[in-house]
Amino acid sequence: MVAINFQRNFAADIRSGHKTQTIRQSARCKTGDTLQLYTGQRTKNCELIGTATCAICEPITIAEDYLATGYFRLPSGDAHHIAKIDGFPNLAAMRDWFRERYGLPFQGYRVMWNDFAPAEKGAEC
Repeated sequence: MVAINFQRNFAADIRSGHKTQTIRQSARCKTGDTLQLYTGQRTKNCELIGTATCAICEPITIAEDYLATGYFRLPSGDAHHIAKIDGFPNLAAMRDWFRERYGLPFQGYRVMWNDFAPAEKGAEC
């Protein structure tokens, strides 16, 4: 199992099924791996959001003027969709978030999941 920690503000979107992917600097999982999705890991506020199955783990580049997955630059509609399923209101907001934290262009990995099963309230970390 692969544990992935999220900022608390993303937890509700994960539980609701609105956020079905994450973008990370390194690929710590592969297709088929079981993912444990947490918030507050390594703190007294640690909470298991739920578990899921890694559906896709692929390279992603977020640049000022494009977004690419694998080796393909995406049309604006597809790029906007990726921002939305990552929990952002739009592509501009996602770019701003990555620019502020990592600088652009950002190169990392997009991890998509399916078969999400929410944890019971108060689940131990």
